[in-house]
Amino acid sequence: MLFMLIILRTIKYYTSFKSDALRMKIFVAVAVVVDTASLAGAYADVYLYTVTHWGDLKYLSNQYWPFALYLTTTGVTALFSQSFLVHRYYSLTKNWFVAVFLALCVIVSFGGSLATVIILTRFNAYSQRFMIKTPVIVWLTTTAVTDVLITAVLIWQLYNMKTSFKTTEHVIQRLMRISMQTGSTTSVIAICILITYLVNNTSNVGTGLSFILGRIYILTLLFNLTLRTRIPKRTSTSTVRDSYGSRCGPTMTMTDGVHVQRNSVVHVDMSTIWP
Repeated sequence: MLFMLIILRTIKYYTSFKSDALRMKIFVAVAVVVDTASLAGAYADVYLYTVTHWGDLKYLSNQYWPFALYLTTTGVTALFSQSFLVHRYYSLTKNWFVAVFLALCVIVSFGGSLATVIILTRFNAYSQRFMIKTPVIVWLTTTAVTDVLITAVLIWQLYNMKTSFKTTEHVIQRLMRISMQTGSTTSVIAICILITYLVNNTSNVGTGLSFILGRIYILTLLFNLTLRTRIPKRTSTSTVRDSYGSRCGPTMTMTDGVHVQRNSVVHVDMSTIWP
């Protein structure tokens, strides 16, 4: 079901935003392909355990390549989604200090996921799962913290945007709610996976939850991109390009969907909006 939503959102993106820069289209394509590989690894993992090797206690006592595949690709999809949102924040605020700090959190989280995979590859028996306790804690904790921080700084930035237009004010309030919803979902799932692992590191409850984490990250990315269709476009004659590579209006400068006119009037353009 989640993957079907990814397919629908991907189709919507490519059909609705043909003017986006080629680099953004390639970025989305790579992210979706990586998530598809992650889903394939999850399916292979379940199929091998429950069908091909059902009842084979020797096989069932170890973890194999599908497990490593979907963990690696889940870490990569989280990297893509979080990096995208950090870039959105920097494009809007030009705050190097906060952006660099968030980027470091993203790197640490990704490093934790890679460390988890490397250790699992070397010690693949279920009885040795305790070996990954430290990298799992680092990975999932920093993932949750990073998601919360990104959500917090985006909401804070939107909260401090002042405008005399009621329509724009309503849009900003809605973006604040959407930012909270998309950021909290991934962090809650990551925390649940961590708790289930710490309670019983040989249980597959956390494994089942981790199957959907990558899907949620890709949906967050695609939802941020396709949300732009929900607000009517502002028309003008400008040839300036936004950070997605799309053209925007003439008498204004634009940062990630927020247009600032030369007379200091601010409004939001849905053709380039992001939560």
